[in-house]
Amino acid sequence: MKIHGIVALLVFASGVAFAQPAREWPITIEHAPGNASSCAPGAGNPMIRVTDGALSLRFAAFPEPIWTVTPAPDGSFDAVVPSYADPNGARITVPAGTGPRPISTRQQSHPCGYRLVPK
Repeated sequence: MKIHGIVALLVFASGVAFAQPAREWPITIEHAPGNASSCAPGAGNPMIRVTDGALSLRFAAFPEPIWTVTPAPDGSFDAVVPSYADPNGARITVPAGTGPRPISTRQQSHPCGYRLVPK
């Protein structure tokens, strides 16, 4: 009976650890050198939302995430993912870490690259 109680507590505790509230950090969108004149400015209160370890690029006035990635255990990520802004996806590069940090994005259909810098 005691073993079942301990197992139930461990299962409950592990479920609580995964159900974390979303955190957000505002960002500034910087154009990659040479593409500012032909690429969208990315205005509208951009932010990175962290929910259960996944990072999403969001805009305050837009209900859907532009893209969402799940970083490796060290916090890094580098791959092409589906993107609301580009039907061919976007390459997202996140350096290792746990807190707000610069993220690079590059659309696959257009020569548009951005650096998302925490404010």
